[in-house]
Amino acid sequence: MNLLAVDTAGKACSVALMNRGEIRAEFYAYLAQTHARHLMRLIDSVLEVAGIGTDEIEAFGVTTGPGSFTGLRIGIATVKGMAMAHEKPAAGVSTLSVLAYPFRYEERLICSVIDARKGEVYGAVYRTGQNAIAEVRPAFVCPPARLLEKIGEIGEPCLFVGSGAALYRDDIARHLGSGASFAPDSANHIRAGVVAEMAYSRLLRGRGESVFDLVPSYVRKSDAKRKRAEKGKQEPGG
Repeated sequence: MNLLAVDTAGKACSVALMNRGEIRAEFYAYLAQTHARHLMRLIDSVLEVAGIGTDEIEAFGVTTGPGSFTGLRIGIATVKGMAMAHEKPAAGVSTLSVLAYPFRYEERLICSVIDARKGEVYGAVYRTGQNAIAEVRPAFVCPPARLLEKIGEIGEPCLFVGSGAALYRDDIARHLGSGASFAPDSANHIRAGVVAEMAYSRLLRGRGESVFDLVPSYVRKSDAKRKRAEKGKQEPGG
């Protein structure tokens, strides 16, 4: 199975091509421009390096969030368009689970943390081991201080990974002491190669989505929705 995987959830853009469970090519770009300007070029480059055409892609994988609202829409719209055009299946995977997945062989607790800006982080907690990850705390968004409270409530040593873990490393270490450890910087970035592995596994188990059901998981309300909600509370009877 030739599977094309895409990640545009953060500042970086990543594309990978997997064949029969093995990564054939993977490109990662950290550029200032919007992903819409270079995603298709990365896809074309990966396919060229792998030596296949778009008509040979048999399945797709994509990150569905949380992350940049605009970035998620770009990646998902691109994958949906290609999957629908070629009538191929697709699987969406959580950005937070992608960060935890490489540690699935280790028996430990993993806290995936992504910088959500505005003084908040996206987070989720997983238990890993025996080549699998299990969700302990589903995706949430909160200030870093509340994240530390959530981890403290669990009461177990935890490995932190992701852009948020790197950004707030000193605060986490100061609050949790020896109960906190940190992934190497290379593991803090979402890679399409990992997205491909997870999507491939989901599709083999028959857990892919209908292309029409492939939608972003924002976790946090958009600025527009939050402003409408605040306005509603301020109005008489709100």
